[in-house]
Amino acid sequence: MRSRLTLLATALVTIALVIAGAVLILVLHTVLLNKADDANSARVSTIAEALAERGPSELDDSLFSTDQNVDLVQVVDASGQVVRSSRARPGGPLGAPLQPGRRVEIDGAQSAPSDAEYRATRVGVRAADGTALTVEAGTAEAGINTLVLLVAALCAAVFPLIVAAMATLTYFFVGRALRPVEQIRRRVSEISAADLADLVPVPGTRDEIELLARTMNAMLTRLKTAQTTQRQFVGDASHELNSPLTSIYGLLDLADHTGEPIDVETVRTLLLPEAARMRTLVADLALLARGDEGAAPVRHERVDLEALVTAEADLVTATRAVSVHCTTVPAFVDGDAARLARAIRNLTDNAARYAASRLTITMASTAESVTVAVSDDGPGVSAADRERVFDRFVRLDDARDRAAGGSGLGLAIVAEIVNAHSGLVGVDAAPDGGARFWFSLPLARSDSRRP
Repeated sequence: MRSRLTLLATALVTIALVIAGAVLILVLHTVLLNKADDANSARVSTIAEALAERGPSELDDSLFSTDQNVDLVQVVDASGQVVRSSRARPGGPLGAPLQPGRRVEIDGAQSAPSDAEYRATRVGVRAADGTALTVEAGTAEAGINTLVLLVAALCAAVFPLIVAAMATLTYFFVGRALRPVEQIRRRVSEISAADLADLVPVPGTRDEIELLARTMNAMLTRLKTAQTTQRQFVGDASHELNSPLTSIYGLLDLADHTGEPIDVETVRTLLLPEAARMRTLVADLALLARGDEGAAPVRHERVDLEALVTAEADLVTATRAVSVHCTTVPAFVDGDAARLARAIRNLTDNAARYAASRLTITMASTAESVTVAVSDDGPGVSAADRERVFDRFVRLDDARDRAAGGSGLGLAIVAEIVNAHSGLVGVDAAPDGGARFWFSLPLARSDSRRP
């Protein structure tokens, strides 16, 4: 990049200097020609005014003096003979005689026998005695061309030095500007996939490079967080799967060594529950993995949320030794009915696990959303644990056995399902002193205006 930027800058400067040099030479040549034309025109006008009063031989010699702008002044008669000249030895005229009143400007005019070229102004006049004369004044083009060529030579000599200096300075300053980028590149090359704790240096340049460094640090922080979460997830999943697998493998290994078949009671009380628990855990992990990939929910349909809540309340009443109080309101949402039912069931299972005697399910709606809350009269969730209770494999009471506490994925699945439905999920204190878990979903479009 450093070399490319230097080459680009050098090319642009070279093109700019070439254009500027060409314009400079063209303007200089034009200015010199205009200056010569003005000087020649002024001289012939002065001589023409003098000839209107006297003859050529009576004109003042100062009118035929030369300077840096006028190199030749002559008066030519009607036959083409030079009757008065600024030269000691007059040559031929710069052109054919002109009719009185006619004015012409000539580029490259010559006066024999010399082959020098002049930028000349010629005017036809009538003298005081009635004779037709031609007054001409010319500037040698050799002087103009010499000056133009000198400026061109100076440009050709100086411009390459300017280009070289510009290339050197550009290479130096681009390298200096890109030095933080090189430091970032080196640090990134040193960061391995196994350790993402290091961050790239942030230069205090207050430009795009500083913004790049901060963006990369934010990305590395996210990758580190994702890596930590992934490692913890894999470790927790392995730990959770290890328990039922150990139980199943132990029983099968015992049967293999003793040569005795496993009795039906052992299958019913040990093998099937452990296999069911492992199957549930694998299904939960698959659901969370699909959620991480953005694959949930897979269906969107009009769902009667009140019917789902009522059905779950009836199920808890029939299967749990707690009293259930349910308050619902009519509400329809867009989503996956099976997964929303799973979210409600996970909340009621969690509440029933810790409830002392009472479980409350309520629904409340606004003009745009509906909220489902499940409360219990158990020990509740401390304020410090409310932010992490929806994380995966989180058990607030690590001392209890897994049979009572579950795998620690139920609330994480609730959060995944609710987030997939563009909703909100949370936990706070229940009126009965326990925990109140809730989620809020946007109403279906046809219900969004219902008060």
